Amino acid sequence: MFQRGMLRPRYALVLVALCLSGLVSTAPARADNPPDRLASLTVSIWLEYDRPGELYIYRGELPEGTALPARISFRLPQQPSATAGIDGEDRYRYIRPILGEDGGSYLVSYDVQWPHFQLEYYDDALRKQGTARELELVYQADYAVEHLVLEVKEPHGALNFWLEPAADSSTQDEAGLTVHRRTIGAVAPGQEVRWRVAYDKTDPRLASEALGLPTPATSQYEAGPGLPPARPPLERATWIVLVLVGVVAIGGLGLALRSGSARSQRAPAPPAEPVGKRSKRGRRRRKSRDQAEEPRIRLAKYCHQCGASMSKGDVFCRRCGTRRRGA
Repeated sequence: MFQRGMLRPRYALVLVALCLSGLVSTAPARADNPPDRLASLTVSIWLEYDRPGELYIYRGELPEGTALPARISFRLPQQPSATAGIDGEDRYRYIRPILGEDGGSYLVSYDVQWPHFQLEYYDDALRKQGTARELELVYQADYAVEHLVLEVKEPHGALNFWLEPAADSSTQDEAGLTVHRRTIGAVAPGQEVRWRVAYDKTDPRLASEALGLPTPATSQYEAGPGLPPARPPLERATWIVLVLVGVVAIGGLGLALRSGSARSQRAPAPPAEPVGKRSKRGRRRRKSRDQAEEPRIRLAKYCHQCGASMSKGDVFCRRCGTRRRGA
């Protein structure tokens, strides 16, 4: 039950403990065992699509049976423009990455809750000399990949397009741009794969400008299942400190509530009274006490000696002179 304005100590402690456990349970799920390989990875290069350089898109899949969430990491020459997981309905769930630097490259890591993922970044490695364009794609595997595929999307208005080695197949996308595909197959960690591209371009417009194509939207980071909300996840040490602070708070609250409960069980002091009222009330109490201590004596109405009637103020009997009883 409740006391006025205060929970019983046991209930208050339980409430604080539940709040603390809720705080700890909201800690983002961390991937303790990052994958050592990828089931598949497609590296796509879109040339002069919505920027003068190249847009790189990595779309991969984790091996079946990988524990989720899984932390994936890639070494990139530039910071990523988008990092996402792809859920079961093929929706992109953008996740804020953790960035680090390693020998002039960016180490990009983030946790994914689903087997499929995608990341993107822009680069300016495309060499231009007049209308001539040339690019050498060098991909160095961060993981062992069971099935690696490279893709190059031609820019709008490209002439004399050339690939070395040649592509395995070519198709056209919905906008009419040609996409060249080269299947690499299995690669080992650290293995390099190179692909040279050359072409001429007289139309300075980008593909998105010339064809009215949508440009990639700015990533809106969200919190998927087991993922941190749009901020870097707290480290383990931070959560340990929070737990210790919560334990100390529970102990302090318990002591405060126990002392408050003990004080509340004592007899409450009478309310203070004004000095005038207290003095008058004291006099009345003393008067009534004095009256109670004095014996009450009734005056006889008749003389006990001769039986004559006596008036109120008589002390002696008017007939026989006997002293009135009780006078």
